[in-house]
Amino acid sequence: MGTGSSISDERRFVLCLLLGGLALRLLLLQVRGDGLTGFYGGGEATRIALALARTGTFADAYYQGYGPTAHLLPVLPGIAGFLFWLFGPLSVPANLALLGWSLLQTFASYLLLRRLFQRLGMDPTAIRWGLALLCLVPVFQPQETIDFRYWEGAAAVTLAALNLNLLLALDEPTQPDWRSLLLCAALAALTFFVSPAAGLGIYACWGLFALRRLGLAKAFQFGGLCAAALALLIVPWAMRNAAMLGEPVPLRSNFGLEIAIANHPAAVSGDRPAETFAERMLAIHPYHSRPARAELAREGGEIAYARNLAAETKAWIVAHPLDFARLSARHLRQFFLPSPWQFYFSSGEEWRTPRAILLSLVSLFGLLGLATAIYRRWRGYGWLAIYIAGAALPYAIVQPIPRYSYLVYGMLAFFAVEALLRAGRYVVGRVGPGTAR
Repeated sequence: MGTGSSISDERRFVLCLLLGGLALRLLLLQVRGDGLTGFYGGGEATRIALALARTGTFADAYYQGYGPTAHLLPVLPGIAGFLFWLFGPLSVPANLALLGWSLLQTFASYLLLRRLFQRLGMDPTAIRWGLALLCLVPVFQPQETIDFRYWEGAAAVTLAALNLNLLLALDEPTQPDWRSLLLCAALAALTFFVSPAAGLGIYACWGLFALRRLGLAKAFQFGGLCAAALALLIVPWAMRNAAMLGEPVPLRSNFGLEIAIANHPAAVSGDRPAETFAERMLAIHPYHSRPARAELAREGGEIAYARNLAAETKAWIVAHPLDFARLSARHLRQFFLPSPWQFYFSSGEEWRTPRAILLSLVSLFGLLGLATAIYRRWRGYGWLAIYIAGAALPYAIVQPIPRYSYLVYGMLAFFAVEALLRAGRYVVGRVGPGTAR
């Protein structure tokens, strides 16, 4: 009876956190712009979603009427486009449906992370307060109510958490059957196709899992299964791009654009980071710049334009390898420990400094907690370390914005709370109850 009562109390606690987090996010959205029912855009992904609803074409990433694009992967803009088509573009029902979809992804990811840390055997108190931190201190509220209507952050975390829950469930001495491995391959492929950065971290985890648990022969077979599952997603997309754009782009066409935004002579000093970033965007990003749109048209479209930017940037990197290394180290630091200016270029620039400080503190204590767990060889924590490293490293060569850090923030929040609780208990234990009082 006591156990049943404690489970019921825990469920009520979790429900209260979820409802409180939901109410807080809705309240914060209500007081900005056009409130809960208003239309909020999210950059290129919004334009593509609207084009899908209006014309049935994955198009117009940079401006209305631009034409077919492979600037983004199709899943999240496609879902947003379907909701626009179903309820009417820019209508109140469509806006509410997109808001609900974004929040559904957000809280699903939180619950899956909670389940993940239960599987790891984390202290239940740390799990409770980790979830409380995510729900009641909404540092990513603008992303969770606006950006993730169109972009992949919350969906990527949800899929990554599903993968890691499945991996921990299968991480037993007995080998998994092929039905389970097929599910693993499909889930990993979908994660990569939604978010290549999160997918890299997940594939790294599954690769090591296969080598450790399956034996070399079966690991190679599993690798083939993973490749086949990914091909089922990438090949049709590449064929579409070949037909619409003239080249079989397997993922996105914007790599050259992103690496050029982040790596150039003016960025090296870091003296005026916000101004330098804004000036670079206005100089070369077609979404933000009319001259860049004209240059894109002169060069024959987004693929050629990005390829030329990549070639120019590669030449600069080869000529200035130390500057590139310096920028990459700075970007990696900004991924985990952002500066306030980075929030200016993401939905919702309110409270930039407090949000940057909080995100940095969570990352710092979270990484310390994870390092401690790895040092002490606590079961399962290594998988999360591999995922976090794999998801973070691709952003070393581009300019991170807060939305990118969302891929690892939830995990680091639980690690941070666990680290602080353990530190507090250690201090109390060293001081002694009489002295502490």
